[in-house]
Amino acid sequence: MGLRLALLMVAGVAWLGACSGQDEGQASSPSDAGTSPLAAVDPDAPAETLSWRDLMPEEELEALEALNDGSADPSLMAQFTGQSPVAEQMGTFNVVEDLDQLIVRMPGYILPLDYATQGEASEFLLLPYHGACVHYPPPPPNQIVYLRSPEPIRFSSLWEPVWVEGRMELQRIDTDLAASAYSMTVRSVTPYQP
Repeated sequence: MGLRLALLMVAGVAWLGACSGQDEGQASSPSDAGTSPLAAVDPDAPAETLSWRDLMPEEELEALEALNDGSADPSLMAQFTGQSPVAEQMGTFNVVEDLDQLIVRMPGYILPLDYATQGEASEFLLLPYHGACVHYPPPPPNQIVYLRSPEPIRFSSLWEPVWVEGRMELQRIDTDLAASAYSMTVRSVTPYQP
């Protein structure tokens, strides 16, 4: 509960400020990420189920919890600002190294970045809550996963949560809507079932 409140606090501060892989500092754009052919994800490899909390390094979680409960110096908040090229986005590009190349399964909401045809896309952002990057400021970069699929994925609604399976990579991607610290080659997207 405390972490959720801290993340909402970070998002709220970003909203008040503006309502409108690779090494840190070396960002790829979606077009750069799309130039290399996607290696197929083993369809039989077991997927480890991750929560959004699993994408944040432990020391970052501890810092956010300390800020949330008031036990940290407020100046600690400065480490969560100014890293993203998207003005409204707060947070860091710090990643959990052990997730690189892991086959994972994650819940979330998809936001298409390209439209091959109506209701299909090959590039998405996977987001922890609905409306992020469009109606609300983007989550921290290490709470967004840039998705690429070898084949266009059909979707009927952006309002419904999904499960996404694929191979996680530590790769910073900058889009017009948000920057992400992780990317994933998609194996499947299915409706969310608890």
